[in-house]
Amino acid sequence: MADYLSHLAHAQAAAPRLVELGCGPGTLTLELAARGMDMVALDPNPDMVATGRKRAAARRLLSIDWRTAAAEHVADQSGVSAVTGAVMADSFHWMDRAAVLEALSGLIAPHGFVAVVCSRALGTPRPWWHDVISQVRARYVGSAPAAGVGTSYRAPVGDHESVLRLSAFCRVSVLRYDYPVRYTVASLVAAQRTFAYSSRPVLAEHHQEFEKALTAALGAVAGDEPLTAWAQGAVIVGRRE
Repeated sequence: MADYLSHLAHAQAAAPRLVELGCGPGTLTLELAARGMDMVALDPNPDMVATGRKRAAARRLLSIDWRTAAAEHVADQSGVSAVTGAVMADSFHWMDRAAVLEALSGLIAPHGFVAVVCSRALGTPRPWWHDVISQVRARYVGSAPAAGVGTSYRAPVGDHESVLRLSAFCRVSVLRYDYPVRYTVASLVAAQRTFAYSSRPVLAEHHQEFEKALTAALGAVAGDEPLTAWAQGAVIVGRRE
């Protein structure tokens, strides 16, 4: 997927510059920088940005401009103009998508692109353990997913492809790709801390009890066996008409 995005960018510019919105700890930003992209990485959470900086320093990836800012404010960022493209990895659904695309329409070069990366393509099944996790989590924080402490998640109206088609980036293509998912029970439990709806601040004083209960529930099904599944992701690319 990172190779595909790198190919798209290099097809448009000899020295491509990309902006990632909602970059988190820089998982995708780092991979693109390693492939020769000049990156601007934005996230509203300063702890995420700090983690990204540390990870970049450890890999000696110095061509990343880290900024603490919401995606909706990308047009207010100095020095972010005429970029080759914008990418959003499992973050677009948290944003005011129409407002972000409107802002990007004035920042992306005429032949540039917007790429929405989804770790689960629309309509594809989730691994079996998703239901187990949801049932255990509901005991501690309720069935309505949280978007952080004291904030409920509001599912966006309309899928990403439809939103892109209503924007300046209305020429849409989709790459789907299969990839293996591998966890141990311990690593899958630990992964829940990275999600807005099951982070330690959201679970508060219940986080240890939640992790213990989840470990027991997953272990009852999987035992000591690794948890494996095939998943399908998607890269949705929008270009100007």
